[in-house]
Amino acid sequence: MDIGTPLKTSSSQDTETCKIKFNPFATGFKEDPYTTYRLLRQHEPIHRALDMWVVTKYQDITHVLASDAVSVNYIPQYIIQQNAGDIPGIVELGEKAIVFTDPPEHGRLRRLASQAFNTISIQAHTFYIQQLIETLIGPKINAESINFAQIAHQIPLLTISHLLDIPDEYIGVLDENLHRVRLVLEPGLLTKLRIRRIEDDLQVCLELFLDIIQYRQSHLGEDLLSKLIQARIGEDKLSHRELAIACVMTYVAGHETSKGLLGNGVLAFATHPHQWSIFRDGKVSSKQVVDEILRFDPPLQQTVRLAVSNLQVGQQTIGKGEKMLLCIASANRDEDQFANADDFDITRDASSQIAFGHGMHNCIGQMLARLEAQFLLSYLVKHVQQIELSSTDYRWIDDGFITRTLSYLPVNLKSA
Repeated sequence: MDIGTPLKTSSSQDTETCKIKFNPFATGFKEDPYTTYRLLRQHEPIHRALDMWVVTKYQDITHVLASDAVSVNYIPQYIIQQNAGDIPGIVELGEKAIVFTDPPEHGRLRRLASQAFNTISIQAHTFYIQQLIETLIGPKINAESINFAQIAHQIPLLTISHLLDIPDEYIGVLDENLHRVRLVLEPGLLTKLRIRRIEDDLQVCLELFLDIIQYRQSHLGEDLLSKLIQARIGEDKLSHRELAIACVMTYVAGHETSKGLLGNGVLAFATHPHQWSIFRDGKVSSKQVVDEILRFDPPLQQTVRLAVSNLQVGQQTIGKGEKMLLCIASANRDEDQFANADDFDITRDASSQIAFGHGMHNCIGQMLARLEAQFLLSYLVKHVQQIELSSTDYRWIDDGFITRTLSYLPVNLKSA
């Protein structure tokens, strides 16, 4: 049975004979992946499809994410195996990006990056983020209809650019090229032609960042790039190439997750107006609301791991060399972890959600995404009485299934 198709059973059919075919490319999956996740959890929580094990239960997924028997380097390996030609930038990305590296290199890169990506460094830019949100949204309140997906795109793009102190004339070029580089996270879509195009786009961005880094080396400031340049562990520091890779991944990972969090959150409130009323009553903190948005509809839906040794997951032995697709969004809807899991309920304690990962590879930039979301919610709850869809024709970005973000979200923001 393809994803997006209701599970059909006859009155005499045993649940053990219900076969669910996981197909994230099927019509309707992007619009509603959660029905399929639920069916998989109920009938086949560790499911074989697409030459990998699809894992959907919370306890199984957190077990894998915390295990030292898995590697995050599958995607770079897969891309290299496609024999798409000379792709030194993508190879370097696989060797030096925190998201793709295993210990001990992962620990080294993370410790250095954490000297810049910390709460104090991020919170030093809170005034800019608050002003940006006011500038982008204030004139749109009471407009007949706005595409909030565009605003959700701009907030993290401009915030990251400000934090790294990227010159304004470079932001458009980076946005266009890095959007395509993001497809490295979608191995199922990577033809040889797309891989070569990603390599070209990546090289444009790396050269641009290397120029900025060379200049910043002698013009240090209070921005995050300056702090990354100055990060040290003894005599060890990030090379210029490693700094450029860090900048690329700050945009690729940080922009996409933040954009999804902001847009998906506004959609959740537009389709659950009673929850917006509860929030406006002031009885629930914005931090708690952000956790529930992340649980209910996380921007990162899935992540991939490669078994480097035999691993027991639930009742299934995963053999060395086998791949696992960990459905994070399914884990966040697991009824054994969250009561009434398909309900959007901002009064619940959703702090155990794993939208930003779990274990050593949890998202290093999640504090920034959370801050952007909390500031957005604080502004909206102060100025907006109702969030309504101006059309039900909202649309999801369709170039992949690892992430779930909106390309079009028409809403009315009615003033308080």
